[in-house]
Amino acid sequence: MSSNGSYNLTADGELRYVVQWFGEWSDFQRDDFVPYLVSYLSQQVGSAVYVNGLISAMAQINPGQDKPMSLFQCRVKLFNEWCIKWPEEFKTKILERLEQIDHTFGTRIRTELENGTKPINGCLEEAGTQLTDTEPIRDLDEASEPNALIVNAESVIAAPNAILVADED
Repeated sequence: MSSNGSYNLTADGELRYVVQWFGEWSDFQRDDFVPYLVSYLSQQVGSAVYVNGLISAMAQINPGQDKPMSLFQCRVKLFNEWCIKWPEEFKTKILERLEQIDHTFGTRIRTELENGTKPINGCLEEAGTQLTDTEPIRDLDEASEPNALIVNAESVIAAPNAILVADED
């Protein structure tokens, strides 16, 4: 322990802590940890990570916030601070150790790494929903026929706080 009261952990010590914490986490916490681990393993450290639809501002506490960070949030914050300093071979080490604790979790991480899926605002983009440059874009020119024709369209103006009344015939 140094004179200012802080502990100086080695990278191996930090890794052991993360593995120990993982063993204590619930399934929900492990799910919340997935994007952080995938980000670390895929060299995207420092980018914004989304958890349950919210950006990972867990490291930042709002001044007016009534609740302090949870123990889980503190541990994820430490992981994010530590992992950027870890040697490259720790990527293999941490994944192997977490797989020993939870094989299903390890399989999920490997699948996400292989597929290259990136959560955006808590949602994963489904394959085939994005336009690509190879898809034809239809140009409307003078020779093209309209799909529908609107005849006798009337403009409707609704007053603010309008009340709709049904007419009876």
